[in-house]
Amino acid sequence: MVQDRIELLLIEDDEVDREAVHRLLDFKYLVHDAPTGHQALEMFRDHQPDGILLDYRLPDGDGLQLLSVFAEEQTPVVILTGEESPEVIVEAMKQGAQDYLVKGQFSRTSLDKAITNAIEKVALKRDLAEKQRKLAEQALYLEEKNKEIRMLASELTLAEQRERRRISQFLHDSLQQTLYGLRVRTHLIRLDASVEAQHKLQEHFEDMEQLINQAIDSIRTLTMELSPPVLKGEGLDAAFEWLAVQMRELHNLNIELEFSGDCRVASEDLRVLVFQSARELLFNVVKHAGTNQARVEMFEKKGQLIIHVKDKGIGFDAETIAESQDHRTGFGLFSVKERLILFGGQLETESKPNQGTRMTIVVPKEARTS
Repeated sequence: MVQDRIELLLIEDDEVDREAVHRLLDFKYLVHDAPTGHQALEMFRDHQPDGILLDYRLPDGDGLQLLSVFAEEQTPVVILTGEESPEVIVEAMKQGAQDYLVKGQFSRTSLDKAITNAIEKVALKRDLAEKQRKLAEQALYLEEKNKEIRMLASELTLAEQRERRRISQFLHDSLQQTLYGLRVRTHLIRLDASVEAQHKLQEHFEDMEQLINQAIDSIRTLTMELSPPVLKGEGLDAAFEWLAVQMRELHNLNIELEFSGDCRVASEDLRVLVFQSARELLFNVVKHAGTNQARVEMFEKKGQLIIHVKDKGIGFDAETIAESQDHRTGFGLFSVKERLILFGGQLETESKPNQGTRMTIVVPKEARTS
């Protein structure tokens, strides 16, 4: 198999120097000669060589002036100079030359090595540029896909909140009312029954009424948990006061509340998200903190709503937990963090073993989704 010859453009005005270069080049090179800069540009456009040997001084200009043209086309260039001048060499390298040789001081081996190295350097540079271009394209593609995913996740979050409100409304307006009606009918049947029947069925009537009352209480609790009516207003203070009562009655967690500034949030979706996030953090206190005391602070700062959920429980190593995704953070807190991000917010964690924990919710009061 015959290897393709390397095509070179030798830009050199001195005939003796040109012949000296030709004698040192072997048959793997195909060389085109150009004694002037003007001819060099024409031959460069015609032949598109693999590499260039460029004399520093030309009769119609400075060889360095041609470098910008060759560098723009990413063509390898080896400068030929009559003397070893650091200033010239540095300037040539800055303008795009890959190597240099001093006339009369190079051999066949050093010339071949300089040409080969120059070609390899440019090839590596092209390869790197191509990889960077592909990486940039992939990064842009991934960013677009991530944006689509964030938008879908945001829509899912909003859809879930709407569905929770719909189910809550259904439980309240339909199922709970049906149970109320059933309780009334049971009571009327009991009144209409004969004394003898009432005596025989007394226990059954009491059991039925007890079961109906339990079902009504369960639905009422579920309705409140799915969509607390206190979230209908713009203020979150009433919602947290209600939550504090619920956490104390259901989970024996005593919560101290402190509110300051304007804590109103116009968006109901954002109010629901903040409420659910704070509730999840308080559940985390119940499950993992080893204490029955917590504190919730809420205030407004520079257009952002900030909520601290604190406890003086057993704490944890926040940095280690962030890396390991321990059960203390778990999917619940991961979900809280991701949902807050969708609304332009964030979740901050501060904790040390045996020094308690402070979780901070930060959200813009004007809701926005990614």
